[in-house]
Amino acid sequence: MTTKKAAHAAAVSVLLSPGLLIIDHIHFQYNGAMYGLLLLSLIMARQKSTILSSGLLFAALLCMKHIYLYLAPAYFVFLLRTYCLSPKSIFRIQLGNCLKLGIGILGVFAASFGPFALKGQIPQILSRLFPFSRGLCHAYWAPNVWALYSFLDRVLIFG
Repeated sequence: MTTKKAAHAAAVSVLLSPGLLIIDHIHFQYNGAMYGLLLLSLIMARQKSTILSSGLLFAALLCMKHIYLYLAPAYFVFLLRTYCLSPKSIFRIQLGNCLKLGIGILGVFAASFGPFALKGQIPQILSRLFPFSRGLCHAYWAPNVWALYSFLDRVLIFG
């Protein structure tokens, strides 16, 4: 019981830290809160009774910030295998679960992007979410594929 109280005290101390509140919630656009939603979604995915809620929460998270798009293929495969396909055979589809998941995800995206679609602003949103016209690197240097792309691009320019 003491360790549980200590864990709760530590969690509350971190969550209510003024530094975290100022830096995360003002400068970094609620990344800590969204990371918490991701963790909650992953925790919910562990129990069969909350897998649907996990998928819907992840869809809402994806609508909040597109940086989580790289996790979407893994979530898709996980939800497909554990929720939409039969546990006994991957060739047996659980149609009811597929419909619940599909309608739920469409509902989340409709609630998020419906008002923008009604105003004809979807192209504007897409250009802001994926600013390919500015170039794929746009003043960022990170140890990933785009860094390699940028390096190769510079080599070819000077070569």
